[in-house]
Amino acid sequence: MMKVIRTIRPRVMVVIETEANHNAPDFGHRFVETLFTVGGYFDCLATCMERNEEARAAVESWYLNDRIQNVLVAEGEERIIRDVKIRVWRKYFARFGMLEIPVRGMALQHANLVIRRSPYAGSCLVALDYKSLMIGWKDVPLLFVSAWKFMKAIPH
Repeated sequence: MMKVIRTIRPRVMVVIETEANHNAPDFGHRFVETLFTVGGYFDCLATCMERNEEARAAVESWYLNDRIQNVLVAEGEERIIRDVKIRVWRKYFARFGMLEIPVRGMALQHANLVIRRSPYAGSCLVALDYKSLMIGWKDVPLLFVSAWKFMKAIPH
C-alpha cells in the first residue's frame, strides 16, 4: 500500500489515529489500553454532554461499544481495530522513506484559543509530541494528528 501511495506523489499525508496500543497480542495489555482510552472518552462525554442527548448515546453505543467489543473480544482476522501509538507510526513511515513534518504552530495556537474559551478548558489536553499534535482529556492522550512527506529517495 505504501508503494502505491508513493506513486501518487502526495505533497503531504496527514494521519489522525487513536493514541493507544490496541494491537498488543495479549489480552491484558489491550484491556489496560482500552480501559484508559475508552474511559477518557466516556468521561469527556459525561462532562460535556447531557445524559439524554442523542449524539452522546450514538457515540457511546455505536462507536465506543463496537470499539470495546472488537479490541477486547475479537481475535485474529475478526479484530479489525488495531490502533498503535505515534512512536510505532514513526518507525513504520521511516521504513518507507517518510519524514514527519511539524504541525504548524498556528494550528496549535488556534486549538488552544478555542479550548481556552470552553468551560472545559482545564480538562482538555492539546500539546506537541515532537512534531505531532496530541489531543486528549484530563492528561489521557486520545488522538494524535501527524503530517508526513516522502523523501526524494528511500533510505536503505
